[in-house]
Amino acid sequence: MNSNLLGRIESLLDELNKSERKIGNYILANSAAVIKMTASQLAQQSQTSPATVIRFCRSIGIESFTDLKLQLSAEYQHPNHGKYSDIDSTESISELKTKLLGNSIQAMEETVQLLDERTVIRVCDEIRKADVLYIYGIGSSSLVAEDISQKWSRIGKECLVVKDVHIFLANMSSSSKKGVFLAISNSGDTPEIIRLTKFLAKQGITTMGLTQLGSNALSKVVDITIHTVRSKEAIIRSGATSSLMAQLITIDVLFFAYLLTDYEKNMEDIHRSRKIIQEYQKGM
Repeated sequence: MNSNLLGRIESLLDELNKSERKIGNYILANSAAVIKMTASQLAQQSQTSPATVIRFCRSIGIESFTDLKLQLSAEYQHPNHGKYSDIDSTESISELKTKLLGNSIQAMEETVQLLDERTVIRVCDEIRKADVLYIYGIGSSSLVAEDISQKWSRIGKECLVVKDVHIFLANMSSSSKKGVFLAISNSGDTPEIIRLTKFLAKQGITTMGLTQLGSNALSKVVDITIHTVRSKEAIIRSGATSSLMAQLITIDVLFFAYLLTDYEKNMEDIHRSRKIIQEYQKGM
């Protein structure tokens, strides 16, 4: 599986500060040479500083300069030629299928590479400790919210998908249950989501955000950020499909990781819910 680190750097350039952007542009133009450099040498060549090189790595979701060089080396030996493609008016159905499939696979592969295992463990732990999981997403992100509710409900976790904020806040204020809040926003800048997340944080509720990699409002206000890949969205936003696939694969990883925290009990709950549905269908 290729990480497409160069594609990630290219997509994040506009999010970086001036000094970090110099490093990103230098790496894009000289990736093979960077593999053999030290952080100090890269800083000198890009006219920045070693500290900026380290900050750059963190800004693009890489833990260290050593990890960056390892990923560059792997990508140089096994180049990833996949790119996000938009459709145009001349597409045949066959070309349309190929492009959409390629975009979805690209987004899911890069997101799985990006997912930090420690973050997955933290998210699972917070959900496990909570009595109820509150979930909020708007637009296509609401589909992801429903998917989360469907999955965790099957193993006995109480879930509430927020649809009307006023009703949600009224119900929450009268509840004694300990909750954790998961906000979903690909852009990370949806005003309604940011406002509610900030408010709940002030109430002492643990907040988590599922959003694309990069600097955005949501990642700055939540306790835990779960990053998906930042896919390029072209003119007619076929990237919206790619971002949805990235979110869904992330939820799958989180859910199955959660199952493993108490595998036997959780599987019993899944089998029980499946049996109830089957018994209901027999009577139809």
